[in-house]
Amino acid sequence: MGSISRWNSSMRAKALIHFDLSIPSSSSSSLSTSRRPPFDKINARLSRDAARRKHRGTLSKYMLQLYHRRPDADVVRAIQPVHTSSLLSDGGRILEFAIPSTGVDETLEAAELLGIAGAIVRVRSLNDLSSSTMKNGSEEIRKLRKDNAWRAFDVTSIVAGRNGDIVKLYVHGRLTYHPYGDGPILLLNYNKIRGVRRHRRSAEDQEDQDRWDDELPRRRRRNSCRRRPMYVDFALIAYDEWVVAPPGYEAYQCTGKCFFPLSDHLSPTKHAIVQTLMHGALQASEDLRGNKFISRACCVPTRLAPTSLLYLDARGTLTYEYGYEDMVVSECGCR
Repeated sequence: MGSISRWNSSMRAKALIHFDLSIPSSSSSSLSTSRRPPFDKINARLSRDAARRKHRGTLSKYMLQLYHRRPDADVVRAIQPVHTSSLLSDGGRILEFAIPSTGVDETLEAAELLGIAGAIVRVRSLNDLSSSTMKNGSEEIRKLRKDNAWRAFDVTSIVAGRNGDIVKLYVHGRLTYHPYGDGPILLLNYNKIRGVRRHRRSAEDQEDQDRWDDELPRRRRRNSCRRRPMYVDFALIAYDEWVVAPPGYEAYQCTGKCFFPLSDHLSPTKHAIVQTLMHGALQASEDLRGNKFISRACCVPTRLAPTSLLYLDARGTLTYEYGYEDMVVSECGCR
């Protein structure tokens, strides 16, 4: 245990983790942490494709299950080791996990060490964890949950306060261990600090629009500003290079004209009202008074809603986000 004692003096977060690593790995490739932001123009298509193939592996199936069952956390990130030490004298290794830097609007709620059933036998910490029990001079980390495919252990106390830092874990396993294969990974669960809750379209809003539609002539009713379907196919716009799930979603769009008088449900601005009046007045008058053309107010989204995504973030981290902001049109108006 001489090698372990040397690590013990310098490690701020450390755990003794025992694995039965007889399960073969599905992949041994790694994903570069210098990945460019997904919205930028990326030329390295082969690198992207390799990353996506890796994330179709066994652990990605767990994240897909997470996406479909809606976890309690707002954001879940799957962190793989960024470095594995050489084999220590007792057969163990040191794994290093880079904890991502997060914004002030996110708080870490839980951190789990996740592995395939049968791979992680038990987890021991050399730290003082109140949720554990003493055994053989170290503390055993509580097993959070298990099912037929997965085992998860609570490592929140080890990860907490390490935002943007490196967490090192001592792993005892066999030589066949591949850190970038089927596990283990750190599953980091975050909740977002809530601001003003987004307004949802009320029954009164819908009633106002229905009443307005009834009063409009049929031609105007058909062409008036309103929300209409628009299905987004991620593959069609090359967003499938970073979006893992879903393959697409209903985003809606705002189309149509802003006729005068503007209905309250279109929440027109004062400028939109004046512009609409000027448009109508000049259409009926030959005296343009220097205004060659004034268009109608524009039919645009006035309220947007989030949607759920499983995607590769700018660091290449497989991330589930329940509320990926500003992706769905919830209301249209005249501006």
